[in-house]
Amino acid sequence: MRKNSLLLVTSTILIISFGFSTIVSLKSLAKLIKENNRENSLIYANEVGNAVIDVFSEAVAVSQTISNPFIRDLLKNSRNIPREDKSRAMKNLLSDIVVKFGYSTAFIADDATLDYYSEWGYLKTIDPQNPDDDWYIPFKTSSKLYELNVDNDQANNNRMTIYINTRIRDDNGKYLGACGVGVPMKQVMTLLQSLEKQSDISIKLVSPDGIVRVARSGQLVLQRTEAELKQLLKEYDSSEQYLYKPKGTDGYTIVKYIPECQWFTVIDYAGGKTSIFSTMLFQNLMICLCIMLFVIVIINFVLSRVAKHTERFVEEALFDQLTGLRNRRAYALEIEKLNKFPSLTDISVTTMDINGLKMTNDTFGHTVGDDLIKGAAAIMKKFYSDGGWKVFRTGGDEFIAITSKPIGDKDELISEFKEQLNTFHHAQIKDLSVSIGVAKGTEHDVTSVEELIKIADKKMYADKELFYSDDSHERRKR
Repeated sequence: MRKNSLLLVTSTILIISFGFSTIVSLKSLAKLIKENNRENSLIYANEVGNAVIDVFSEAVAVSQTISNPFIRDLLKNSRNIPREDKSRAMKNLLSDIVVKFGYSTAFIADDATLDYYSEWGYLKTIDPQNPDDDWYIPFKTSSKLYELNVDNDQANNNRMTIYINTRIRDDNGKYLGACGVGVPMKQVMTLLQSLEKQSDISIKLVSPDGIVRVARSGQLVLQRTEAELKQLLKEYDSSEQYLYKPKGTDGYTIVKYIPECQWFTVIDYAGGKTSIFSTMLFQNLMICLCIMLFVIVIINFVLSRVAKHTERFVEEALFDQLTGLRNRRAYALEIEKLNKFPSLTDISVTTMDINGLKMTNDTFGHTVGDDLIKGAAAIMKKFYSDGGWKVFRTGGDEFIAITSKPIGDKDELISEFKEQLNTFHHAQIKDLSVSIGVAKGTEHDVTSVEELIKIADKKMYADKELFYSDDSHERRKR
């Protein structure tokens, strides 16, 4: 009985001692975190700010180079120059910029005629009453040299794009129009996601009017309403580097202005109390075997879940969600790998482009247009499943198939593929047409896969011209 009582007293003392030491340790740790948070938050603010500046500084610089003397002279004499000549000149300049820098689009707006040109040439005439063009007049009447504007890219399947609108002026300061480039929203979202995962924070890019311009969907950390964001911006003192708002023991919010893009970064950190406390408890309970085993089981479970999520993330990063085909990132990795081959003679490429997608979207809507893309992709995937081909969706309606195994007759391949297109059936779409070009390494002396793809592209565009030469096919933009 005495032995049991002593054991009970000893156990009680140990438990109380353990609990007291744990509480003291956690309180000390919480105090230390709170004291260091202000310094750590500045690191986060500068890191995020610099990353955002890196993305948009180049885009702003490139946009400003579009306003060169040639373009200014062209716009000053705009009414005396045929639209076809202007379209050709604009297309050459803007397409070079898109290809060289990898932007989703580049544009020039002519104030004299309100003609809008992209890398495809003349695209439309600006209508200030159209919601898609409501940015133009406010920018023209403002004093801004440039501004960022989030909008859909109509020339590229309405992809969400961040436009850098830049003012074009003559030597006397007279407004001639606007120009700029479009940064893919996906590029900025990927950057934010990387920074968020790295530091366990939530990042939003907010315009001065309190509207969220860029934010990763599905954020779980400290969601904020528009009213809260506007209140935060009111509290921001421009004379300070940033605004720091503590939240709880080790959570906080940081607001920092980025003049290069004229937006604010709003960074929320929910705090790491749970993980820190769990770590402290684990260290203090190492003497207890059952707790240690329990923690190991939990860790194994978490790691298995993380591994599954990581595997799924990698798979999603390399495959197009709409079609299930490999995406442009996977395409770039494949090109990089093939270019390391000692010889490209066994490489064959097929470039494909759906005909009439723009007409389908305009007539039946983008949902039916997506059906057209998915139908074409399914046929490509089935047709190229043999022969070691890999099929990539490189754009809205653009596809490339690549194989490193020898293939037979090109014309026979094209004929068989187009026969397979007849298997496509849809309630609203009459038929499916795809322009195609094939290039074999055995037939061309090339030093890179890109050269082979350019050859296939020329053949594909020739096939497209043949398709649209038929009077029954209305020529529409992509």
